[in-house]
Amino acid sequence: MLKIKKFGLGIIAAIVVLVSLWMYYAHGLYEKSYTSEYYYGIAIQSDSVLHNITLFVPLPVFEGESKIGNEIMAGNASKRDDWDCSIVETEHGEMLEISAEEIAPEFRPLPVPLPPESIEPGEVETPVSMSKGISVTVAADHDINTKNPIGNEPLLSPEYDLTRFTCELPYPERRAPPNCYEYESRIYADYTASPDAKLSIYIELEGRNSWWVYGWAGNEYRDNVNVTLLGEKHGWYIASGRLIEGEGRYGWM
Repeated sequence: MLKIKKFGLGIIAAIVVLVSLWMYYAHGLYEKSYTSEYYYGIAIQSDSVLHNITLFVPLPVFEGESKIGNEIMAGNASKRDDWDCSIVETEHGEMLEISAEEIAPEFRPLPVPLPPESIEPGEVETPVSMSKGISVTVAADHDINTKNPIGNEPLLSPEYDLTRFTCELPYPERRAPPNCYEYESRIYADYTASPDAKLSIYIELEGRNSWWVYGWAGNEYRDNVNVTLLGEKHGWYIASGRLIEGEGRYGWM
């Protein structure tokens, strides 16, 4: 009986040692792979040709400064060569100005071969609203506060009438529901176009922490602004904003 007890205790001790070694190694993977970064992107879609375009769109701002805007100005962002960008001070605060002589929809072949009888004479391709935009990723020098970004992290600006609402995001890994907010923002648009032209603008910001422990995991907050405009425009327009904070996993295990 004593031998059995000793054998059992030995097994338990071995398991404890193995688990401790695994946790030590896994925590090392977590620390080595841990990164914090911001992503900012702009997508513009048009179904018609637009001419002489000038846009003022929201920038991520924190404590009166836009580090992401500075990165764009430094040439560290991916953008179209025919777009000119600058940071401007407006009545709604600091914003990103985008100007271009023309934005036109691109074309691509029909994605699925259709029966000959369903194709009209001369129809060989279809217009699609291709996203054209700007994107930049900036490393953070701190652990991003994805649970409480309001007042602690960059958010898209301007932001008016921030209102909290109940959001339903069924992620199994989430241990607590995120907080969701809606707000109003502003976008300035000046361009000429046909009366039925449709322009959609989408701006997004993500702050995220990520790590790898036998698979990627992380947490984030997401802020986005969007608007759809019809016809020729010359002025300021209300855009819809949404902020979601506290998504993902907290704690490496």
